[in-house]
Amino acid sequence: MAVTTNPPVLGGAPTASGRADGRSDLAVRSRLAALNAFLLSCLSLWLGLVALNNIDDFGTNQDLISRMLTMRELKESPVNGNGLEWRAMPDSLAGPTLIGVIVYEVLIVALLAWAAAGQWRRALGRPAGMAVTRRTNIALGAFAGLFVLFLCGGMFFCYWIYIGAAQQVHFTGLILGLLTALLVNLPSVTGAQKEQ
Repeated sequence: MAVTTNPPVLGGAPTASGRADGRSDLAVRSRLAALNAFLLSCLSLWLGLVALNNIDDFGTNQDLISRMLTMRELKESPVNGNGLEWRAMPDSLAGPTLIGVIVYEVLIVALLAWAAAGQWRRALGRPAGMAVTRRTNIALGAFAGLFVLFLCGGMFFCYWIYIGAAQQVHFTGLILGLLTALLVNLPSVTGAQKEQ
């Protein structure tokens, strides 16, 4: 098990590696916690801007979703996606779909901000416990889940054929979420955090 429940011992005799017990682990944990807090804050800010853009420029985003749901470009092409056009949905679903996406994005922004606040507490040396790691995992799971939904929905409607740039953004978001989750769950970050 990667997580220990005993706090590090500060000071003490040098170990086989020549370092004093606990000090280097505490320093690494503090630096990684600060990096985690920074990354979570950045993800929260970035997704907050995405949600704000979706709200401010509702018409453009609704048109993009409409293009995907109705498979407009595929229907206009004599070659591409001819066997897939039966999946098309009515244009009237674009608005409700975008509203659902915006609500989910705002929820994730709140979860990421809550997780970032806990990570900043940990980085500042305040008691945080494993609850912060669990909270962070929930936020990052929701963040990655958003992009999995985008990728699966886009694959169903074959947006990769005509909106490749959107697929790249969605893969980038998924990769960022997964890499941040790996970093947050490193034993040097979660180690020595007492269950509270």
